[in-house]
Amino acid sequence: MSKDNYKKALLIRNAFLSLTSLFIVLELVIMFQLNQPIKIIIEDMSTEEELFVQEVEYGERFEVNYIHSVERSPVSEVFEVRGDGIYTMESHTESFGAGMPYAGEDVELKDGTFTIKNINRKVHGGTLRIRPSSVFPHHIIIGDTDIVISSAPYKGKNLEVKLIKSYFRGD
Repeated sequence: MSKDNYKKALLIRNAFLSLTSLFIVLELVIMFQLNQPIKIIIEDMSTEEELFVQEVEYGERFEVNYIHSVERSPVSEVFEVRGDGIYTMESHTESFGAGMPYAGEDVELKDGTFTIKNINRKVHGGTLRIRPSSVFPHHIIIGDTDIVISSAPYKGKNLEVKLIKSYFRGD
């Protein structure tokens, strides 16, 4: 093998090893990111006081349940936790009154309830903002936890439901 061919082979080998190392590091970073615990936090928008904190999994769903103020019918909205924020996935309602969602991939009527599925829309800014009803019960259900946000300490406050990766907060 000539000296020039030997140098070219070494350059190719070094470039290959460098790229392989880069891909391994990127894969480790991605795996680290995906395996980080994530917490769902309900906080007072004006004071940023954390009123509720619970660890959740990526892909986990939670519900916001309330009585529609105009239609006086129950509404259940289903959200999904993702790495870049909260996504609206489904809406369950008995009617399409004022302010109710009306678009989605699939709409089905079963036992008097309309279900809009596959909405798959990121909540603006990745953070859900809620003003709990002062008239009707208003709930956030995360796993087996039922949080009544129409009662103290949530009542009368503008709330933000957001996600925080644990390692960003020093936890």
